[in-house]
Amino acid sequence: MAKGKEKVKGYADIAPGHRTDYSERSQKTMAEFFKASEKLPNPEEFNESNYSLFSAPTMVYLTLNKGHSKYSVLDLGVIEMAIMLAAKDHGVDSIPAYMTIMYPDVLRKHLKISDKEDIVIGIALGYEEKCALNDHRSVKLNLEDVCHFFN
Repeated sequence: MAKGKEKVKGYADIAPGHRTDYSERSQKTMAEFFKASEKLPNPEEFNESNYSLFSAPTMVYLTLNKGHSKYSVLDLGVIEMAIMLAAKDHGVDSIPAYMTIMYPDVLRKHLKISDKEDIVIGIALGYEEKCALNDHRSVKLNLEDVCHFFN
């Protein structure tokens, strides 16, 4: 992912939208994370981590055939979660991140992914290092604030 260091603008097969398109809470959470990353002992640690794909020994890429329905992305999210939970069950940490898919032309070239597929998400798999970047925890909502059960 050396392109990131060269300041080559990335893109994705499925446009993530601008951060202002996200909910107020999501924007706040992103802002808190970036603010925390600016306070790191090594401020470049965040970018270096992204550009090296988190130094993960293994990457998993999930794709969908082009022309898929929006609901297929939901289904793929369940598969993504299952992979991450299974990895954790084996003591392996994971990071799904936009940075892992923002150069689909490079991924297609090296991984032989068809141009008939959208590269939806990449998941870095490995072992968490103790560092300031990994100390940040976003504020979680209470279950009652995000889930309503009806009888």
